[in-house]
Amino acid sequence: MILIAGSLKISGAAVMQHNMAKITHFGDKVLLVGLLELFCLALYWIPKTSKLGFFFLCSFGGGIIVAEIVAGDLPIAGITLTTLIYVGTMLRKPSLSGLDI
Repeated sequence: MILIAGSLKISGAAVMQHNMAKITHFGDKVLLVGLLELFCLALYWIPKTSKLGFFFLCSFGGGIIVAEIVAGDLPIAGITLTTLIYVGTMLRKPSLSGLDI
């Protein structure tokens, strides 16, 4: 999901241009947001940097939620994506949660 969204932003898809134009002062930064999205995902995929990538992706998910609220939409996609990232990472690396079970 993140890979597709980042790729569409970099390629300049009309849907992404339209959605980003709804967000104040971010309509012209579609390429930058797409590159950041793919960079965070690459950090998450690399085993040695997956913790850093996890924290970046969670922060990015928070930004998605804020952007959807600013655009006047319901932040369902942002909340769902961030929840899936969090739950998937906790299942893969339970030590990251800080709970010793």
